[in-house]
This record gives sequence, C-alpha cells and structure tokens, in this order.
Amino acid sequence: MNSESVGSYIKSPNRRIAESLNCFCLHKARWVVPVSRHPIENGAIVTFQGKIIDVGPASELRSSYSAEIKDHGDSILCPALINTHSHLELSPLKQHFSPSNSFVGWVRSLVEARDQIRPEDWNPAISLAINEMRENGIIAVGDVGNLDVIPLLFSSKKDGTWPFSGIFFHELICPVPNGADEEIFFSAPFVNGKINEPMDIPGPSFHYSFSAHAPYSVAPQVLKAIKAWDQSHNMPFSIHVAESEDEIDFLRGGHSPLIELLKEKGHWPLDYDLPQVSPVSYLESLGLLDRHTVCVHCVQVDRDDIAILAKTGTGVCLCPRSNIFLGVGVAPSEELYAAGISLALGTDSLASNDQLSIFAEMASLSNLAPGLPPEAIFRAGTYGGAKALGISKELGSLDRGKNATFLSIESGPVGVKEVLEFLVHEGHSKVGDWVIG
Repeated sequence: MNSESVGSYIKSPNRRIAESLNCFCLHKARWVVPVSRHPIENGAIVTFQGKIIDVGPASELRSSYSAEIKDHGDSILCPALINTHSHLELSPLKQHFSPSNSFVGWVRSLVEARDQIRPEDWNPAISLAINEMRENGIIAVGDVGNLDVIPLLFSSKKDGTWPFSGIFFHELICPVPNGADEEIFFSAPFVNGKINEPMDIPGPSFHYSFSAHAPYSVAPQVLKAIKAWDQSHNMPFSIHVAESEDEIDFLRGGHSPLIELLKEKGHWPLDYDLPQVSPVSYLESLGLLDRHTVCVHCVQVDRDDIAILAKTGTGVCLCPRSNIFLGVGVAPSEELYAAGISLALGTDSLASNDQLSIFAEMASLSNLAPGLPPEAIFRAGTYGGAKALGISKELGSLDRGKNATFLSIESGPVGVKEVLEFLVHEGHSKVGDWVIG
C-alpha cells in the first residue's frame, strides 16, 4: 500500500479498521518546517509504517486522521540533515593541523600524516566521527575515500548498525594512467583505462560509487571513465573543483606549487596537454557537467564559470568552514544561488575542520554570505544534499511518501520570521530528539 492509498484508506468508511491497527502517529509541534513549502505554525506530521503520509496544520490533520498523538511542544520538526561531502577515513587526524594559507603545503602534510596513522587508531576515530554526525542531526552522507578503511568498516556492520543513507565514493587519483604498474597518489581500482567493479556494501540505503579527486589530479581519460561508470550505474559524479588558486594556476599552465607536488610523486611530465582554461570550463569541455554532477567547493569560480554551472544544471556542494581553515577563500555562494544553481553543504574532513556539523556549516555560511536567505541555507543542508546524492525521493524534505525520519529541535516560542533563522544560527545547540516514524 503506497502513501496515496494509505491517505485515502484512513479517510474512507473503513477507517475503523485502520484505527484498530493502531499504526498511525500524529507528531505535532509549534513549528513544522517541510522545506518544500513555508513553515507551518502549529503543524503536524502523520506517519504510517515508517513513511510520512501527510503534513499540514495540526487542527486539520487531527480531524482527518485517527492516530496516536505525540506532542513535541515548543519545538521545530524539520528534516534530518545531509552531509554531502565528508572524508571519514581522515578522522584520526582531528586537531592534527593548524589553519593554513598553503593548500599544497597542507596536502603534502596530510599525505605524510595519514601514512603515520596506526592501524588500531582508525576504527575508534571513525566511530567517534560517526557518532558526532548523528548527534548533530545528520541522516545521510556522501563520504569520500581512497583507502580500504571505510569499506572494511562496512563489512563489520552487517548487523545493520551503519547509521547513514547515502553513498561511499571511492575516490580515484590518477594523473598519468599509462599502465597498471604506474604509481598514483593513492591506491585506485583503475587499470589501462578501465574501472574495476566495486565491492558490495551491506544495506539497501547506502551505495558504493566512484568519484574523481580533482581536475588536476585525474587524467582526462580517467575523468571520462569515472563519469561513464557513474552514469551507467545511476550514481552522481562528485569531484573537487576550483578549491584553490593553485588549481587555477596549474590548469591555465602557469607556475603552481602543484607542479612540484606532481614531480615529487613521479607524475611529471603529464601525458596530456593542460587545458589552459578554468576547472569548470575544462570539465565542460570533457562533457562531465550535468544535473548528475556535484562540484565540491567552487571557491575560485568567476561569472563565466557560474554561467556554465547554471546552464548545465550542475550542483555545487559548499564546505565553508574547511575553506576558511585552509585559507583558500570563500565561495561566491550568493552569486551561485542567484544563478539558480542547486546548493548542498558538506563538512569535508576532520583534517580541515574541527567538527562534523551541517548546523555549524549553515551558521558559517550565513555569516560569510549575509545576502543568502536562511531558507536557501537550510535547504542546502537538507533537500539540496539529498538531491545531490540522488536520494531526494526518500529524504531532504517533509513530504508525503518520504521516510518518516526527522528532527525535533528545541526552540521555544519563535515567530514565523525567526524560525528558519533560528535553525540556521542556533540549531546546532538545540538538537533534541530523533523522530523515527
């Protein structure tokens, strides 16, 4: 029985049969924030067998449904949050680095520090990071990694304790794909232009896919191969784009510290010509930008880049607190939003952030972009992330047929003009209960 038929069923003359099942629950609160429409004062959400079957004013829904009533008082019921971009495998490096103004210097230090992590330190640090995300109201994640750490952790979670929906993106870093014996930055399942099939991940709501690290660290033929694999498996294509000026200088053929890094790793000279254009223009020329592509960061983009992103329907995942930590700049989020580009939010890793909180990212984004409306910021942390990960039919907003998993945020008597502002600036300290219908 789908959500539409459930709604018709319990409003029919046979309603007494549904009542006898005692399966319906009406959650009421001072505010309900569906995201897909304006906040509802004195609103309610009706759930049935793990799904939302109606959302609206509590007075109307109470007269339409016979259900157990759960009163959340002066709270806000809102969708759980989506962390569109994280690197859980780097969790052991929390507080290992200080804020930096050298992106390539940080990358070099990151690789060295990661190689020194002891095997017994991985799982405890990752488990703490997972708990932190859950405590901060995160229900789904786009996690990126190029080690076997996270897949091995998945394999130990066959009891269903893995808490997230979303995608694990196996990240490929392959600047010179001349053969199977060629060294690459990190291990990657790429041999002679072909991507090996990934291992299975337990659970129906978390998927295994591939992502490209960045335009400067993946050869063009590999970029195309990853995008083709993702398309054939109905997965989004995720890539770091225009994160630093070093990347811009490198692709345009100028002097960049990235050249020295490639030389250190034995990847210079390249076996292809540099594009002499911006990262966004380069990806467009390769046919990689569309509504199933997520460009992460987009700090160093100009008007032409924004126009390309808008024209192709490409989504952008902002990671404002990581960008500030690394000193790479601030993404032009107001211009991206004005162009109609779908925005999402990510935390990046604990190697470039001190916490894994989308609430903290929303507050930071609001301070950095005061012209960005709070409803746009909250949408980026919920529906925008769900859309980017291809899970918006299940999560991201409070709508009929979606999963009945949402947050109850302690708010007190805030008004209609303040409810979204409250969520953006104070939600991080007010997460009350998880509601699982």
